Amino acid sequence: MTTDRTRFSDQEFKAIAALLGYTFTNRDLLKAALTHGSSRKGKLSTTYQRLEFLGDRVLGLVIAEELYVRNPRKAEGPLAQNFSLLVRAEACAEAARDLGIADHIRVGLKEKAQGMASQKLILGDVMESILGAVYLDGGLEPARGLIMRLWEKRLSNRTKLIKDAKSFLQEWALGQAKPIPAYRVVSRDGPDHSPHFTIAVMVDGFTEAIASAQSKRIGEQLAAEAFLRREKIRK
Repeated sequence: MTTDRTRFSDQEFKAIAALLGYTFTNRDLLKAALTHGSSRKGKLSTTYQRLEFLGDRVLGLVIAEELYVRNPRKAEGPLAQNFSLLVRAEACAEAARDLGIADHIRVGLKEKAQGMASQKLILGDVMESILGAVYLDGGLEPARGLIMRLWEKRLSNRTKLIKDAKSFLQEWALGQAKPIPAYRVVSRDGPDHSPHFTIAVMVDGFTEAIASAQSKRIGEQLAAEAFLRREKIRK
């Protein structure tokens, strides 16, 4: 028998509405946005993956527009660089932490015990899925309002935008007249809904740096970060 761990009480719906500053008309959208594939084992269920796809585009549109309006003299290159820093997985995870949504994410019992709902990858994905759900339920303006509340400090540069490790490492390597760093998957373990990747980064003339994560994207970032720290290139 499969246990449905995705149920939300009226009290929890109200608590989430208070966090978001938005009350859903279609509660099924909110449930899907907060449901990881591990929470319902053995049967089909609606999870956040499709909403994450949509929310990523909603976030991109709002952030791109804000950067365009706020920086009338800035060229495309710097705008694109700031954009990538503002919409990357780490920024989305930070926004989810600021929102305080982790306790409401539905994951499997084993995954919950492992602290999956608080992991950077899951938080970033759920933040995007929530934005997609708000957009479908209420349109662009409530989604924009939530984005602006959570991203305002980053947009206004009251918090420092730090270049991601992969970009930093690539620029450093090119500055040293070296080829662009290459990444490879050392191993992949775990089920489809909770994979575990071990990634290595290769820089000409150096020993590989290795890191593990639940996605190749995050694994590559962590491997680059491990290399930068090991070689004392960036703290």
